[in-house]
Amino acid sequence: MTEGVRPGSVTTSHEVMILICYLMEQAGQPVSFKELGAALQGQELVNYFQFAETMESLRRTGHILPREYHGEQCFVLSEEGRRVSRTFEAGLPPAVRERATGALERILTLVRRQRENRVDIRQVEDGWQITLTIPDIGSDLLSVTIFMPTRRECEAIRRRFLNDPMLTYKGVFALLTGDTQTVGELVESQQDLFSD
Repeated sequence: MTEGVRPGSVTTSHEVMILICYLMEQAGQPVSFKELGAALQGQELVNYFQFAETMESLRRTGHILPREYHGEQCFVLSEEGRRVSRTFEAGLPPAVRERATGALERILTLVRRQRENRVDIRQVEDGWQITLTIPDIGSDLLSVTIFMPTRRECEAIRRRFLNDPMLTYKGVFALLTGDTQTVGELVESQQDLFSD
């Protein structure tokens, strides 16, 4: 079960179990099968089929427990799962731990930003319109609609906006008010949440 796995990654079922438990403990929140899989496959750390089998085994043995989180089926560690993570995590290669936690952190941040912000792309007679919205309690903090000639350009804007919504807000605020002092520096995030 090493197909699609980067050399130096985990390969045995026992190692995959430890990595999943470790990653779930590091997440500190319920995590979906899809999110865990994307983090591990995106970094080529675990074979998909071995991942799926191990998740099912962890569920059957009670190491992970199902939980609904923001309307999605997710999993949390049981006390037994936490014990596995804490007892055996040192046996995982440090580079594997680092890549896995970094990938999952990016995925969870992106999921949270997609949940907390809205992007609406719709076709109009002569092209496309994209509306970027940062909701707040009561009125929206920001809602901007932009015309673009192609859907592809809208997708690029969507990705850039979700990568750092507050940069968009600060930039619009600074440009429209002329007040660059209040918003601070307009420095792009160094992290691309959409890259693997």
